Amino acid sequence: SSDFLGCLQPFVLPMRVLLLLVSAALSQNIARRTKKARQRGLKGYDLIDAVDPWYGNDTPEKQEPWAMLDKIGDNNKRVDEKDWRKAGLPLPHFHYFDGNKDGLIDEDEAYSWFLQRAGARRMDLREVDNPPPGHLDKLGKWGRALPTEGLVYQRPFPHPRDFWAEHMDGYKPALLKGAQNGSRCMEWTKEDLMARYGWVEAKVEPKIESRGNSSGYTDLKRLAPNHRLNVSEYLRVEEGNNIYVVSTIPQEMAWEVSHPATLLCGSRSKILDKNSRPPYKSTKHMYPHEAGYDWMTHIFEANLWIASGKTRSSLHYDKEWNVNCLLSGRKRWVFLDPFKYHDQIQWSKGGAFDAKDPLKNAGTDWVFLNSDRVDLIVQNRLRQMDYYELIQEPGDCIFIPYAMLHQVEKLDEGLQLAASWMFLPETMYDEQGCRDAPLHEDLPLAAMDTLFMYKGKGIIPQGYDDPLNFVGRIRSMMRKRKSKYLTVKLLRAALLQGSSAMKRFKDRESRIRKIHKDLSQYAADPSRGLTVKELNRVPLRVWAKPAAEGDSEGPLDCDVGEEYFPLDDSEFAKMTAFVDRVLANHTRSPGVESRVTNRRVWPSKPQKSKGRSEL
Repeated sequence: SSDFLGCLQPFVLPMRVLLLLVSAALSQNIARRTKKARQRGLKGYDLIDAVDPWYGNDTPEKQEPWAMLDKIGDNNKRVDEKDWRKAGLPLPHFHYFDGNKDGLIDEDEAYSWFLQRAGARRMDLREVDNPPPGHLDKLGKWGRALPTEGLVYQRPFPHPRDFWAEHMDGYKPALLKGAQNGSRCMEWTKEDLMARYGWVEAKVEPKIESRGNSSGYTDLKRLAPNHRLNVSEYLRVEEGNNIYVVSTIPQEMAWEVSHPATLLCGSRSKILDKNSRPPYKSTKHMYPHEAGYDWMTHIFEANLWIASGKTRSSLHYDKEWNVNCLLSGRKRWVFLDPFKYHDQIQWSKGGAFDAKDPLKNAGTDWVFLNSDRVDLIVQNRLRQMDYYELIQEPGDCIFIPYAMLHQVEKLDEGLQLAASWMFLPETMYDEQGCRDAPLHEDLPLAAMDTLFMYKGKGIIPQGYDDPLNFVGRIRSMMRKRKSKYLTVKLLRAALLQGSSAMKRFKDRESRIRKIHKDLSQYAADPSRGLTVKELNRVPLRVWAKPAAEGDSEGPLDCDVGEEYFPLDDSEFAKMTAFVDRVLANHTRSPGVESRVTNRRVWPSKPQKSKGRSEL
């Protein structure tokens, strides 16, 4: 992108040359694929599917499907009826997707057609004169939503064993009404945020999610070209602009958000082994709690959302279990079960969702459509799909099952605030550990140990390398080099790989030595450094700094020139002191037989709801 090029002024010319080379390589790849497909006698949609070079790898850029059609056709920098015929595609489909009726397929039209072509090849254009119910209406308006009985809860919320059985085992979303009521975060207003948290630096993105299409970035490039503003700056400029905050929640703000106790009891001693086959076996948890709280569900990432005006997401799924708590505003959520419909959905990336072995899902994926005006002539299989619809109000928390397709839209124009967090789908319910859980009181979100904590400044830790991966890289380098100790030299080599943030610091040598000193304090002999066996003595919160600054893929645009500030000992002591005070008033509960199966592969038919106990 131009933003990326702007960050690398000394390398602009080589990068442009590189982009031209990539484009030329793609063109050659399409030409080779086209030749092979035609030798096999393929034409029309079968030809397009065979030529598609992106399937299973990534979603194409906006201009690339258009360029592919041009390459298959006359290669004359335009896509007209002649190119369409040369590909063997039905001419009426050309006229349907030629939205502005200029006799040409432009980049947007080609992109829309390409990412919806599975439905397009089956569409019945006689329906243009008699469209199906819900055509060009909001997502889900083709029929009635499934009943929400068993999905909506009022306090007291279920015991974790019942919640996990109904919603993790049962693979159903849930709405926890008023879960944040009484929390300090419910008093956040524009004025309050500017006065108390205006200093917090946040990552900003376009309000209208437009995956694979950069057209939504106009306001962002003008107001925040590096995708970063502090909260005060954002609140002064956001009204009327296509820009919103989607950032890691800082620890100081997380103290004012509640974590519902019904979501506790994800074990910290064992976890499902995603490298096994379903039904998955358990293995030792790779993120044990530093203070030994085996009942404290491990949070992988916690985020803050701020926006006003119109916002909506794409129809997509995430790899993790998600919890989204709305603090102001109203939202409409639509959920579709991918286990039931995965073979009827045209995924934008493709090859990511694995219904038979879902813990091995290769990243996230999404479905191309306009959720405000769904084309049910093209998206014809949607008409037969069941869906859940939930309306979220201030104080409510939504639970989103991992890999479940969902789309969310804001229903009012006012300021919307939300906090969300995610935890791994391998997480298992643990009845034994749950006996010690403080279920009588919701803990602050800040007291839950999140993999990457954020102080409100520095690197905003979204999507950086897992600290465990960095430790693994160090371990591998030590063994390969037969190094008994983690030396400064070896740490330097690990931190300066690829495009790491550490490479950009002029004072990187002193920074590397400081990190080495911080790590070495956990060694038996700090003057020598850590041995391979001692690497696991270092808390993951300490490894988080070299993992973020040594990520070989480099920093996000919003983090260029920033360092990462990890969770320090004083803040960790504050967290454990708070939890211990709550535990002092807790009576250990008697164990009961758990009906949680920790299943992660689901049948298409929903399971019947069972009775529940309350907290």
